[in-house]
Amino acid sequence: MQNLAKKTEHPQPCIEYGRILAEGENTYTVLTLFGDVMSEKAVSCLVKPRTGDTVLLSMDTTGNCFILSVLKREACEKARTELVFDGQVNMHIKDGGLSLTSDKDMNLASREGLAFASQEISIHAEKGKVAIERLSFVGKVFRSQVKQIKVVARSVENIFHRLTQRLENTFRFVEDHEEIQSRSTRYLVEDTLTMHSKNAVHMAEEIVTINAEQIHLG
Repeated sequence: MQNLAKKTEHPQPCIEYGRILAEGENTYTVLTLFGDVMSEKAVSCLVKPRTGDTVLLSMDTTGNCFILSVLKREACEKARTELVFDGQVNMHIKDGGLSLTSDKDMNLASREGLAFASQEISIHAEKGKVAIERLSFVGKVFRSQVKQIKVVARSVENIFHRLTQRLENTFRFVEDHEEIQSRSTRYLVEDTLTMHSKNAVHMAEEIVTINAEQIHLG
């Protein structure tokens, strides 16, 4: 019966304050009333302890010591507060939403992929910069309202089944060569059509038709 009682005994943990003296790879040296002890960070302690932090410890007679939480950090300490997770992390908010706000910058970074999935995405900003080496966009409908657009590109290729443009004024300056290849081309001008060149060549395999009330050649 005595042996059975010994086997069923469990170490009784106690709660103690401590101060971080040194940081190791997976352990911390903590100063307590019982002296310096080696402690691990509990899984539930998300804030990464720093040297000088006042922490709450769980200790037992078998030598187990865990940092449960960071209680206080010196005001002069400039180190960032870090939330550290080990392994895959999934966060689920049930029957509610999630809001992240910051008085200064907010950064999202990943060494591999970064994915967003939602029924609707809205982005509002006064200024924006996007730097992507390769971009692929697939969509069903694209609409934009822009006051001014400036595009600088070395090469542009557009493939459309149908293109309709409604412009008030258009100007195009071609430095070297312009070529249009089509099955048929039609120009409708309400007032005056002016074409000016140093040399002009018109060739047709069958018929050339010029129809007007007056024709001036000279």
